[in-house]
Amino acid sequence: MKKIFLAALVTFTSLSISSNTQAVEYQSPRTLGLGGAGRGAPLLNDAIYLNPSYASFTPIYSLFTGYTTFQGGRNYNASIQDSRTELFQAGAGFTRREQNAAISIGASKQVVQRLGFGLGSKIIVDDVTNKMTSDFLFSTSFLAMKELYASIIVDNIFESGDSKLRNLYRTFFIGTKIIPVQSIQIYFDPFYSPNYPYGKKAGYSLGVEISFMTDFYLRVGKFQNAEVVYLNTRGEGFGYGIGWIGPKVNFDYSLSRVTECDTALAINTAHSFAVTVFF
Repeated sequence: MKKIFLAALVTFTSLSISSNTQAVEYQSPRTLGLGGAGRGAPLLNDAIYLNPSYASFTPIYSLFTGYTTFQGGRNYNASIQDSRTELFQAGAGFTRREQNAAISIGASKQVVQRLGFGLGSKIIVDDVTNKMTSDFLFSTSFLAMKELYASIIVDNIFESGDSKLRNLYRTFFIGTKIIPVQSIQIYFDPFYSPNYPYGKKAGYSLGVEISFMTDFYLRVGKFQNAEVVYLNTRGEGFGYGIGWIGPKVNFDYSLSRVTECDTALAINTAHSFAVTVFF
């Protein structure tokens, strides 16, 4: 499997040098339930899209399938993550949206016990023009202590002309996870987009995850001036969701409500469902 991921990484990397991309193409029910937060410690296959470097700290194989519906459209997603390979850890995902399809990959390596680096890339094919675009995401994760995780992510590194047409610009994230008590996890992801022209250049996503009986989770979140992936814009709103993690399977549901957008015409609500099998 590591040879397949290595070949995919080389191919997508070479394509990224000469073309363009857009930023995060998919947000899982967990991410939407946390208001877009979670980059400090993405769960399972979320690392492919939010923070590839964190995959090195979760040594599992996992298969994911997700469905998101909203006013005006629907998104489908499937992905695979291999975090057990010693050479490096990697994952790949496919997202089908209303206007395009995307392949996303992420690879990471833990360089010392608590520090890892990751690189992501994605290829998007537009339905109308059949044009293919791509770019990079770089991330690093540091497990400072058992109560605090921190990450730095640079998304949409090249900030090409095609990305700007999608209202997606180079963005610098600081992803944090704080664990004040064992059953509560707080995620805070402030960000800054220096060249974003439509609204405020800075914003954040804030989410809280509460566990019950060790395997049930309640999630609530809020986002301000943050990316709304399924509407291809930025805005503000909130999310909440639930999840259950069993011995080898994970079920998640979330609702995400957008109350204000920079470029979209209407308020929107998304419902998202997903199943993950891991071993």
